[in-house]
Amino acid sequence: MAAHSMTGFGRSEADVGGLRLSVEIASVNQKNLQVAVHGPEGWPTLESTASAWIRSQLQRGKVTARVMVVAEGSGQIWDEEAIRSALAELRRLASSQGLAFNPDAAVLLRLAETSRRAGEALPAFATAEPALRQAFDAALISLRAMRAVEGSALSDDLRARVARIASAVEGMESAERGAPSRHRDNLLRRLRDSGLSLDVSDERVLRELALFADRCDITEEVVRLRSHLAQFLDELSRPGAGRKLDFLVQELLREVNTIGSKAAEISTTRLVLEAKTEIERIREQVQNLE
Repeated sequence: MAAHSMTGFGRSEADVGGLRLSVEIASVNQKNLQVAVHGPEGWPTLESTASAWIRSQLQRGKVTARVMVVAEGSGQIWDEEAIRSALAELRRLASSQGLAFNPDAAVLLRLAETSRRAGEALPAFATAEPALRQAFDAALISLRAMRAVEGSALSDDLRARVARIASAVEGMESAERGAPSRHRDNLLRRLRDSGLSLDVSDERVLRELALFADRCDITEEVVRLRSHLAQFLDELSRPGAGRKLDFLVQELLREVNTIGSKAAEISTTRLVLEAKTEIERIREQVQNLE
C-alpha cells in the first residue's frame, strides 16, 4: 500500500426526515489536520460531531465538509408564494421610480435562495445523525480512494528520485575513495617540480596524506545516507507517513551537505548538486502526502 495524497474529494447523499441531503468533503495540502464543517443552522452540534468522524479517518490536510439540502420529499424546496410576492414588490418599486423591470434567471435564483424552506422541515439532529454518519462515511471512502490514487502516482515519482540519489551516492563514494592516492601523487609531483627530494615515506608527507584522507573521508555520511534512503522507501509503502518522510528529507539534505563540504573531487561536487536538486524535488512532493 502506498502513501496517500492529501488532495481528494468525496460526495454522498442521504434521506433524512423527507429531505435529501448532500455531503461533500474536499481536502487539500496542510501540514497538520484542519477540519471545517458547514451545514444547516438548525444543527449547531453538527460541526463538532462531524469533525470527530473526519478526524478518525484522516491525519493531515485542510478538510472542508458541507452538508446541503438538495431536495424535499415533495420536490419543492423554495417558497413559490414568497418568490411571487417579492417579484411583485420589486416590480412595483421599479415602476415607482420610472424604471423597467425585467428580472432574469439570476435574479430569480437569488430570490429562490432567500426563500428556501428546508429549515422549516429540518428534523432534530439526533434523528438525522445515523443517516448523516453513513453519508459522511461514504464520502470519506470516496475521498480516501482519490487520495490513494494520487498518492500512488506520487510514490512512483519519489521512488524514481530516490534511485537517482542512491546512484549519485555510489558515484560520490567511488570518486572520494581514490582521492587520497591522487592527492599523494599530486603532492609528490609538486614537490619534485619545486626541486625538493621528499618521497612518500617521509614523515611530513605521511602526516599530510593522513590529514587529507581524514578530511575527505565520507564513509559515515554514505552509510547514513543509504540508511535514510532505505527508511524512506519503507515508509513510502505505509499510509500516514508524511511527517516521518518530512524528517527523513531533512536528514538526507544534512548528509549530502556534509559530503559537499568534504568533497575533494570535482565529480563529487557535481553529484552533490544533483542529489540536492532531487532532494528538493522530493521535499516538494512529500508536502502532498498524508
